[in-house]
Amino acid sequence: MEVKITKFDDEGQGIARINNKVCFVKRALPGETLDVAIRVEKKDYLKAQIKKIITPSKERKEPVCPYYNECGGCNFLHTTFKEEHNFKINKARDYFKRCDGMFATLEYGYRDKVTLHVKNSKLGYYQEGSRELVSINYCYLLNPQINAIIKILNTYKDNDFNGSIIIRENKKGEVLLIINGKYQHIDKLKEENIITNIIVNDEVIKGKDYFQEEILDYKFKVHYNSFFQVNRDGLIKIIELLENYLKDKKVKKALDLYSGTSVLGIILSKYVDEVISIEENVNATMDAKTNLEINKITNLQVINGLVEDNIENFQDVDLILVDPARRGLDKKTIFYLNKIKAKYIIYISCEMISLKRDLNSLREEYELEKLYLVDMFPKTNKVETVMFLKSKS
Repeated sequence: MEVKITKFDDEGQGIARINNKVCFVKRALPGETLDVAIRVEKKDYLKAQIKKIITPSKERKEPVCPYYNECGGCNFLHTTFKEEHNFKINKARDYFKRCDGMFATLEYGYRDKVTLHVKNSKLGYYQEGSRELVSINYCYLLNPQINAIIKILNTYKDNDFNGSIIIRENKKGEVLLIINGKYQHIDKLKEENIITNIIVNDEVIKGKDYFQEEILDYKFKVHYNSFFQVNRDGLIKIIELLENYLKDKKVKKALDLYSGTSVLGIILSKYVDEVISIEENVNATMDAKTNLEINKITNLQVINGLVEDNIENFQDVDLILVDPARRGLDKKTIFYLNKIKAKYIIYISCEMISLKRDLNSLREEYELEKLYLVDMFPKTNKVETVMFLKSKS
């Protein structure tokens, strides 16, 4: 069946219309004419697969990865970086009616962390929408050091191992390996000099249970199960956005919510009199306290606990930074953000759906001042949004 692709959907699939129904076509690009086969037919929509590209987009390119058609890790290997960025910018404009800038990072080799699944000696990623594993030897999104570890892991296969392996790498090239499950080749991995730290089922087998990361002039201790951004270059761009925004603001007191290891709270501390960071993960909170000492920060207080259990205790706050999980903010936190009426809110999110919902709940007290995109996740349909709000009062 021949169709014309008119635009992208929210996930980066192509959209066509067949018999007045919306048809979603995976790996299709706007402007293309395609021969497709219907794979799913519902009352309100269709899903189709490309059989033949009749008229390709000028932005189409051959995917560099041999696993692309099976693996669920990427979305945009079949098109240019320019078209991928256009998709993300246009999505922001659809959701928020503006985009004040897009900041690119490396197209490939940018990820400093990966979670690999292992089943019956197969090591790799899940297929999109399933629990079937795609076995990989190399991933173009990962930095060279992590790909070197994947090669080692594929050398020491364990046919009875079913679990997961997380690989994290810092700026110095030190590697932390987190193995969950019964794996029989631990001793061989310990002999690999490239692997600095090994944790197996929460037990330290080699090295330490943390590594130290360096971002600009800062140093951060990061526990093996603490959150840290997977793209160093992207994190630097976010920090630069924050510093540029804060340099001419007069802020006395700031809240840093969902603060992790207090990376952004430490950045805030340069520009405000007092910062309070709130984080529920105990290990991340302990890391944060160590990071204050490492970076000689004296005006930042770290609280371990849920944001919603602590937010009601604050008033007379000038600035609030929130960087929640993809699900966004809970109703209680939104209620108190509106009640506190800080002069400024900085909202960082990788999920536009929850961000738009929360923005709508804040619009009575705050207005959108600036919105930037930082491409933390190239070749996927995700992007980091950095939103600056100011009080209407």
